[in-house]
Amino acid sequence: MDSFNLSNLTASMTNQLNAGFSSVKKQNLHLQTGKRLIEPADDTGALSVNAKLGTEVSRNAALEQNLQNALSFAQVQDGALRIVGEIVSKSSLLKAQFESSTTNQSDKANYDEEFRELQIQLKNMREQKFNGISLFATADTETMLEKSMNPNNLFANANGYDQNLVISRAGLLGSLTLDRTIPSDSGTINATGGPGEFRLPIALAAKSGDLTWWQWPYGATDYFRAYHGTESIHEATYGGNQVFLNDGRVLSPVPGSAHGGASGFPNSDWIKDPNRYDQNKDVIPFGKNGNSSKTLYLVVNESGQTSSGTGWHMEYKIDYEPEKVSLIDNNNVWSLGDFDISDFSTFEENLVGARAENAASQQRILGEINELQQAQLSNESHLERSEGLDIAQAMGNLNLSRNKLSLNANLLKSAQQLENKLYTDFL
Repeated sequence: MDSFNLSNLTASMTNQLNAGFSSVKKQNLHLQTGKRLIEPADDTGALSVNAKLGTEVSRNAALEQNLQNALSFAQVQDGALRIVGEIVSKSSLLKAQFESSTTNQSDKANYDEEFRELQIQLKNMREQKFNGISLFATADTETMLEKSMNPNNLFANANGYDQNLVISRAGLLGSLTLDRTIPSDSGTINATGGPGEFRLPIALAAKSGDLTWWQWPYGATDYFRAYHGTESIHEATYGGNQVFLNDGRVLSPVPGSAHGGASGFPNSDWIKDPNRYDQNKDVIPFGKNGNSSKTLYLVVNESGQTSSGTGWHMEYKIDYEPEKVSLIDNNNVWSLGDFDISDFSTFEENLVGARAENAASQQRILGEINELQQAQLSNESHLERSEGLDIAQAMGNLNLSRNKLSLNANLLKSAQQLENKLYTDFL
């Protein structure tokens, strides 16, 4: 019976000794890693929370890197805009020299040549990239930032999950483009009739716009036409009777378009009557289909009338569409004579605005980075407190476990010696 009880005691002490070894090993591992939580058994709830915090820390680290890239992109873009501003300022100086009263034609040619070289530099700046992404235009390679619905913009993730920072790439394109307003042209023509054709050429100040043409016959029916270059853009017949043309066509005049009014031109009451501008009036667009001719022709034919008593009267007004002028237009190489000094001032003002927009983007990005870094510090501090090991307490626990381990080892040794003695005495 004594031998049996002693054997059970030995087995129990062996189990305690093994548990002591495991405890010392685990406490050593805590000390080596500096972490209080290593496995779920240490604290299931805290370990789960820490896992989520660890994921948040990793996500924020990636997001901060994205924002740092966006900031670098904006800084490089601003540097390019600054260089473009210097090029435009140089162009403005060339324009002033070009217009100087002391400048001869040879000098003007030299200034123009330098201006053309500056335009090439501007077009090269438009193609600048940062990490494969165009600074000022759409790009096929999007390796760093996200695409926007607007191809002239880029998105960078902000601090919130569903927020985006917009970085504009249109600053250069818009800054070096202006809509030039062109004054209208107008004229008044009065003529006696006859079999010949009247053709009025008009040199256009721009490629497109609207021709408003008032056309009045004084007796015989008149055949009116307008051409933009060689393109027929208007054909109308006004007067009293049908017109039989040499090509076999029969033209019917607009009903009610016959009238008098030639007498006393240009001071007759009829000429001065503003209500007549609602009669025989046509508004004719030109150049909006791509025709780039710079000449209009207004044509009047008395349709074979030979009487000197016939005649016609017409007035016209040409309203031009604003002309878009871009210093980085691949289809044009401009001369300094194509610009006013005020145009270069406008370009410089636009660039100031583009740089201000860029600076605002940088400030927003810096704010997001700062907010993100604060969140990172908070999360990392929480993780450190939650996972961090109390070294003094851990060392105390380790020493206590070691003492227990030593005691159990001595007890086990004494029990084994006792068991051996009893066994020897029994035999």
